[in-house]
Amino acid sequence: MMKRYVGVALLCGAAGVFLPVAAQAAVGVAPPAMYPAATWQGQSQAVVRVLDRLDGHLELLTVPVGGTAAYRSLSVGVEACVTRPQTLATDAGALLHLKDTSDPQRPPFDGWMLAQEPSVATYGSPLYDVRVVSCAGVPTAPQAGPLPVVKAPVLAGAEVPVEEGGDAPVSLPGSASGGPVPLAPDSHNPIPLAPSTGAAPSLAPAAPAQSSGQPLPPPQADPGLE
Repeated sequence: MMKRYVGVALLCGAAGVFLPVAAQAAVGVAPPAMYPAATWQGQSQAVVRVLDRLDGHLELLTVPVGGTAAYRSLSVGVEACVTRPQTLATDAGALLHLKDTSDPQRPPFDGWMLAQEPSVATYGSPLYDVRVVSCAGVPTAPQAGPLPVVKAPVLAGAEVPVEEGGDAPVSLPGSASGGPVPLAPDSHNPIPLAPSTGAAPSLAPAAPAQSSGQPLPPPQADPGLE
């Protein structure tokens, strides 16, 4: 069967060129592969920013996981650092151990700090402000793993009818028994508009009721006109 083509006119300079383009059937498109929302990827280093409140000095510390770095009197230890994998919103979290040697009365800080939500956990020191910036280094445990495989949806009735330039015949929506559903009543069997009585209805108005034969009394005079 020869395909019907849909003409597309392309203007090339001052002359128009007519190129036939075959109609294509609808194809299901698979959604992008996404990691689950609770997925984290471990990394071997943590990038921590330390602010000295006395002089406003900022220091970026790159601390390996399992190691410790010092900034003035502050000791920064990192036990773990995890980051969001690709396809998820950027975020990082580090499990820190913070201790100020100049303030022995203050207990050390042990807990998680998040880069995008720093207010969840803060280091309550009057001298230092500590924030997690990101994770760095090579991937470690926990591993995010490969992206899940997403299958393209299969579209029902994706063929293009002949009237639209394809090869598929036009099909009407089927009934419950599988046959075609008529879009209009059969002209050979018209639908009756009123119950059949065996005789054609008359369009003439009904005759008025017959009088009983007694004359009507004369009208009485209006006293206001006398």
